[in-house]
Amino acid sequence: MKPDFDFIPRKTATVRTLHRCIKTPIPVPESIPLFREMEKYEIHASMGQPPIVWHHTEDGYKICDPYGNKWIDFSSAIFIANAGHGNSEIRAAIHKTVDKPLLASFIFATEERVEAAKEYISVCPIPDAKVHMLSSGSEVCELALKIMRVYGVRKDPKKRVIVTFRDSFHGRTLGAQQLGGVESQKDWITARDPDILQAPYPTAYEHCWADPENPGFDEERMFRSFLDVLDKNGVDHDRVCGVFIESYHAPLCAPLPVSYAKRLRAFCDEHDALLGMDEIQIGGCRSGRFWCFENYGILPDLFTAGKSTSSSLPQSCIFGRRELMDVFPAQSLASTHSGSPVCSAASAASIRFLRDNRMWEAAAEKGKIMEERLRQIQSRHWNRVAYVGGIGMGWNIHFADREKKPQPEFTREVLLRCLETGLLFSAPNNHDSSLRCMPPLTMPNDALEEGLDVLDTAIARADAEMPPYRRE
Repeated sequence: MKPDFDFIPRKTATVRTLHRCIKTPIPVPESIPLFREMEKYEIHASMGQPPIVWHHTEDGYKICDPYGNKWIDFSSAIFIANAGHGNSEIRAAIHKTVDKPLLASFIFATEERVEAAKEYISVCPIPDAKVHMLSSGSEVCELALKIMRVYGVRKDPKKRVIVTFRDSFHGRTLGAQQLGGVESQKDWITARDPDILQAPYPTAYEHCWADPENPGFDEERMFRSFLDVLDKNGVDHDRVCGVFIESYHAPLCAPLPVSYAKRLRAFCDEHDALLGMDEIQIGGCRSGRFWCFENYGILPDLFTAGKSTSSSLPQSCIFGRRELMDVFPAQSLASTHSGSPVCSAASAASIRFLRDNRMWEAAAEKGKIMEERLRQIQSRHWNRVAYVGGIGMGWNIHFADREKKPQPEFTREVLLRCLETGLLFSAPNNHDSSLRCMPPLTMPNDALEEGLDVLDTAIARADAEMPPYRRE
């Protein structure tokens, strides 16, 4: 697939329902000058999303452009809008802080940062935990690396190995990309950390031994795949200072097998290593629990969060046991916008909304609708859909042939047909052949069902008009 969508308007049929409205070609001809200016002034890497202009939201789950079009949003701005776009309680908290007025505070004390810290800790299941607030997911994942490494080398200079997982994503900065498992994103790194190793993430789609429905399913072999990475690299298990894993494998929206999660916890306990979990994409109630790892019956030593923690502005955080978080002296982790008053106000309001409204329950119930409907779509379009997976309200539908070869052109056509009929996805991921279904948790059931109807119809129409997948 081409990395960008073009700006050639496609004719559309008029759509007008309670939840959707399409009244122009897509992209809207009048919007094209704005995209051209974006191309002129921003880097090419900022491009690549479907060519619509976000202007405002309606009801927290519809995205509207300035030209009268409205989409049911299945993107949540990439896992951000768990509490709904433009949540009124979050906006009120932001306005209250802005109108003081106060916009920045470095790491000085403010009521907002202390309130946010208290709200964060109120939903942290790690006993006697502390939290540190930063701005981006990359930053907190880098800090997780630092905490794990410091924990190990202070015990033994050789205790410095960190195990992460292939195809995982933890951010775009140097340390975060080394923690990540996407090889194509590391070709610029000329001196990689030799003590960061990657094991296969145990996904059922990619490994028969991780699929309970496959005759080759083997729990021992599944965990052996982790140990093999250490053994093949000649690493004594006691040299491991940390294991860092996505609670939910982002490329396939695949939850971690419970038995594997428990074995990781036991391994870390046995070898005095820290278990760190990345909750940035699936945390904040989307999995059907406040934090996804709670579905597995384990507690990590530390975990990272972001995106949905504010459901709006850029704030991330890392939670950990007190003795891990307090090893650094005062000011040594100072960051310009750490605990920013406006972002902290938004985060405190977001956490309160998610917790007090028990939004994990909504995600669990609506997730059942999503699973049932998406598996029906997979069964109906078996010749196009190779995989459906997820948990709660975070699901993936993957288009590939029977040999699992990704099909980006078909995926792109499905996305465009959804866009032209009022359903919004972010650009495909996972070899440009997966659409991630991640609506705001506040989306009403009838809108969710309507969105899934649109997806089903888009696949059927693309299937009817595009040639079968080619076999090579």
